[in-house]
Amino acid sequence: MSDHDLFSNVQRHPPESTEPCPKCGAQLRLRHSGKNSFWGCVTYPSCDYIRSAHEQSDFEPQPLPGQHCPDCASELVLKKGRYGFFVGCSAFPQCHYMADPNAPAEKQAPTCPECQKGRLVQRTSRYGKSFYACDSFPQCRYSLNDEPVAQHCPNCGWQVLIKYRQHGRNSLRCPQKACGYRAE
Repeated sequence: MSDHDLFSNVQRHPPESTEPCPKCGAQLRLRHSGKNSFWGCVTYPSCDYIRSAHEQSDFEPQPLPGQHCPDCASELVLKKGRYGFFVGCSAFPQCHYMADPNAPAEKQAPTCPECQKGRLVQRTSRYGKSFYACDSFPQCRYSLNDEPVAQHCPNCGWQVLIKYRQHGRNSLRCPQKACGYRAE
């Protein structure tokens, strides 16, 4: 068998989808851009429909009866996005409201000692490490690596102490380096 015979049956055109384009009814063809693959309409640029080749979402947004958007009073819906499920406004392109999944926890979070406006809420870094930062982020950049506790420091009067583990026991200390307060 020669090399010519090996490659004679190879398809020279990208595979086409059996379903038509939802916008114009033409065929969909598998396209590639860098490391990404997607289904695109063969009539591009007159039709610019694209769909991810890797995500097949059969989940339709589910309305949440009795729940209304606080911004525009439209009905809220349960949606599925890139990072999982979330609650958003049904009037999406005009209204960008999304319900915050951390809202109940944020009401119990201690007030930020630096700006006195935000709350210290748990966040996750891009490397998966948890930290606590002010929820009014771009204006206030205060953050802590350990869990804050809403107690004033008896030495310096700072509004929060942090909880840490030392020798198998939970302890509290002041996050101000100059203070040095520690309690068990």
